[in-house]
Amino acid sequence: MPTGGRGRALALALAIAVLAGLYLIVAAPLIGLYAQRQAMIAARQMLLPRLQAVAAELPALRARIARLRAEQRAQKLTLDGATDAIASANLESRIDALARALGVTIGSTESLPAVPRGPYRRIGLRLVLTGRYEALVNLLARLETARPPLVVDNLQLHGPLARPGMEAAATLDAGLDVYGFRSSGKALSGNHE
Repeated sequence: MPTGGRGRALALALAIAVLAGLYLIVAAPLIGLYAQRQAMIAARQMLLPRLQAVAAELPALRARIARLRAEQRAQKLTLDGATDAIASANLESRIDALARALGVTIGSTESLPAVPRGPYRRIGLRLVLTGRYEALVNLLARLETARPPLVVDNLQLHGPLARPGMEAAATLDAGLDVYGFRSSGKALSGNHE
């Protein structure tokens, strides 16, 4: 081992090398970890006001969801009736009430076969109607906006042949199919939640 000034210089260099090694092995990673944590804390502090604003809106959003779910449950989407025949009779009585209120006469009604459509059954009626043009148009408009929703299909309008010099006919005949849907009991209750 060297002694004297040279030994002291060598000992000092060795001590600096050990301290530099300790710094690189222990202190530098700890400083880097501290800087990462500090940046993460700063990012979370910037995010905190946004999260607090969203959290403040949460009760109002939950109330809105509850209100929308209640409105959805209140909206009638299917025909009443435990069987296809009962649902068809209910549909017929609804259409009959609408037609009578508008002055439209139902000449005949024929039940159409029920058709499965997923968790629902399509219930249909074939109707022959007689009435003034305006009344028939109003009936179609009411059927279109009815609750539960109804579908009009196969619409045919017939009037007597007009001859020159004759007045236009006061009444028209119409044939149409009206469909509604009844739950077949297979509908998932989770769909309404």
